[in-house]
Amino acid sequence: MKHIIIFLLAAVAAHPLSAQEKTAEELVSSKRKADMSYRQLMEIMGTASGMIAEGIARENKEMVKAAADLILDHPAPNHKPWEIVAPEERAEFKKALPAYDRILDRGAGQIRQAAENSEWIKANKAAAELMNSCITCHASWKAKAGWKPESR
Repeated sequence: MKHIIIFLLAAVAAHPLSAQEKTAEELVSSKRKADMSYRQLMEIMGTASGMIAEGIARENKEMVKAAADLILDHPAPNHKPWEIVAPEERAEFKKALPAYDRILDRGAGQIRQAAENSEWIKANKAAAELMNSCITCHASWKAKAGWKPESR
C-alpha cells in the first residue's frame, strides 16, 4: 500500500488537481457503460498496451493510435468498479481510480502524439511509463480484488 500512496502522491504533485477533477462516481458515470466486468475491461487495456508496444516496434502509427484510443475512450464496466474489493478497501480504491484514470489518459495521449510525429523513442518511453503505472496499480490492488474466473 505504501508504494501506491507514494506513486499517487508523485503523480498528483506533478499534475495538480483542478476544480474539475472527478470523483470515482463521477468518472464512472461519465463513461459509456459496457456489458463487461472490470476484469474484462482490464483485459482490453492489457491488449491495448500490447498493441502499443507492437505498433511502436513496427513504427505503425495506425496501430498505436487505435490502441491508445482504446485506453483513452474506455467504457465503464457493468458494475461499480470498487465492488471488486472488500468494503473496508473501497474508499481507498475509489480515491485511486480517478488518479489512475488521469495517468492512463496522459500516458495514452503522449504515446499517441509521439507516434503521430514519428517520435518512436519518445513513444516508447511514454509506453514504458504507462506500463509501469499499470503494474504499480495491479501490484497494489489485484490481490485485494478477489477476482474469480467465473465471476469478475
